[in-house]
Amino acid sequence: MVVDRTRGLGMNIDTVRTPRTVRAILLTLLLLVLAGCQASSPITVPPASTATVPPQSTPAQPTMIASPTQPSATPAPGATAREPTERTAARQVLRRMTLEQKVGQVFMLGFDGVRLNPGNRALVSDLRLGGVTLFARNVESAQQLQQLTRDLQAIADPVPLFVSIDQEGGLVVRMTEQQGATVFPGEMSLGASGDASLTRRVAEASARELQALGINMNLAPVVDVNTNPANPVIGIRSFGGDPGLVSTLATATIEGQRSVGIASVAKHFPGHGDTSVDSHLDLPLVPYPMSRLESVELEPFRAAIRAGVDGVMTAHLVVPAVEPNPDIPATLSRAVLTGLLREKLGYPGLILTDALDMGAILRDRTAAQAAVQAFEAGADMLLIAGITQEDRNRLGEGPRALLEAVQNGRISQARLDESVLRVLEAKAKRGLLAGTQPAGDLSIVGSAANRALAQEAANRGATLIRDDAGVLPLRRAQRVLVVTPDAATRSPVVDDGDRQGGTLAARLSRLAGPATEVNVSARPNDAEIARAVAQARQLDVVVLATYDLPQQDPAQMRLARALSESGKPVVGVALRGPYDASAAPFIRTWIAVYGDRAVNLQAAASLLAGALQPTGKLPVQLP
Repeated sequence: MVVDRTRGLGMNIDTVRTPRTVRAILLTLLLLVLAGCQASSPITVPPASTATVPPQSTPAQPTMIASPTQPSATPAPGATAREPTERTAARQVLRRMTLEQKVGQVFMLGFDGVRLNPGNRALVSDLRLGGVTLFARNVESAQQLQQLTRDLQAIADPVPLFVSIDQEGGLVVRMTEQQGATVFPGEMSLGASGDASLTRRVAEASARELQALGINMNLAPVVDVNTNPANPVIGIRSFGGDPGLVSTLATATIEGQRSVGIASVAKHFPGHGDTSVDSHLDLPLVPYPMSRLESVELEPFRAAIRAGVDGVMTAHLVVPAVEPNPDIPATLSRAVLTGLLREKLGYPGLILTDALDMGAILRDRTAAQAAVQAFEAGADMLLIAGITQEDRNRLGEGPRALLEAVQNGRISQARLDESVLRVLEAKAKRGLLAGTQPAGDLSIVGSAANRALAQEAANRGATLIRDDAGVLPLRRAQRVLVVTPDAATRSPVVDDGDRQGGTLAARLSRLAGPATEVNVSARPNDAEIARAVAQARQLDVVVLATYDLPQQDPAQMRLARALSESGKPVVGVALRGPYDASAAPFIRTWIAVYGDRAVNLQAAASLLAGALQPTGKLPVQLP
């Protein structure tokens, strides 16, 4: 605290009861002392209304900004003495930006190419983009991706890019084992483990791989509470159906990613977990009253906000309890983004849109029109993925539309500055304004330690739902038939060191003796079903791998029923949602592994063979 010495000592003198002559002598001596102090070190006395600074505090050091000229330590206009360093740095960059640079800064675009080429170079540099997002179409290998991100950053203007990716784990990853990455189990597998410490370790390890590749933002975690068994777009991407569990593990993920310096984005606000329509294709409806949203959908977002999440991604769905207009999805609703997220929940960070070229948006408007509407609603970063080639040909239309909206007064410069400041501040918090990128150590990408952690996580999530028939563990003397619904269950051997590669049948054969495999299509025809049943009758036990039975074509259910009527015991292996166990109650033994990645198949084989004791607990309620 800065002390007003004159006032303090004067009060002491007034309260000391001494003879007048003594007080006069003391006062004279005091004035002489104060005069000497003022000559050597002038004192600034703050007004009574000025906030004081604790005596032990250290002045914040100015952040070095990658910009045409290095900023001084003097606070920028509008900054306060106690303003965070990140905001001060962001203001200093903002005041030097052109209108075109500001508009570019709020866009995050997908692009074509695995290397810097004239097309993606023009996209990034000509539009002065604030961010790019990576898809499988941009990835060949770890070395290639690291070089691509370096080249993209080299042409960024005026500050480094947010380079984002959907590396959720499990079902949704953009870089797989084939490109050298570690694919960790997805969120529902971690939810089944119920272990926040394990979840944080996984998040940190995955973040280190991303950092080595030059990626600084992960569009994760998914904090949707999956309460709809027929949800076609979330499902096992969610930690589970309990808001408390989702909140806990989302917080652990955010903390793990932040410990490495990776920005986290919680999605999809205000909650996509109880929908039966895929927003990539059409516009879902969340029909619940505000009381239900408060107790279920919004709770994990509150937790993410408390955890300091860098960004919140919007959902393309209709929420009548907040936005009464049925034609306005949450992404374009001021009531949802500004009224609910920004004001009611008090979220101060970045609001990012989900891809504005998804079907739920494009059915009524173009992506460029949606960009302006989302910005008016309160979004800070506008994501256009370039889902189809036609979409990628029109990526530049979004920034042009927003620029025109500012130039013609539809959107004020102050509103634009507000979002640009948030983008720059978020970049400062993750070290991007310092002008240096950490050296990427590619040896960590797909390392043996990370693969072992991924397998540990998958094993911890493996769940025995029921074994009413007493079939498990399988015995070596049994002749086993493994029926898989399509070739997606064939996990390739990543390299010579991956001794666990192969199909579920191959993995099971190594643990429990030879197993016969029958592979059928995702929608098996009558001939395929008959062939599988004929094989089953010749063997002792059937292992049937399933994919989301409640959502699939009835043909997969016919296969399950026919095998259960073959006279042989059947073990169901849910490779996606555990809801399959409820959809096919006639199968008396079920396990769930929440994915069909290599680690999930290995966990399934180990559980079936008795090499793994299942400790996972169902993170959702089965109908």
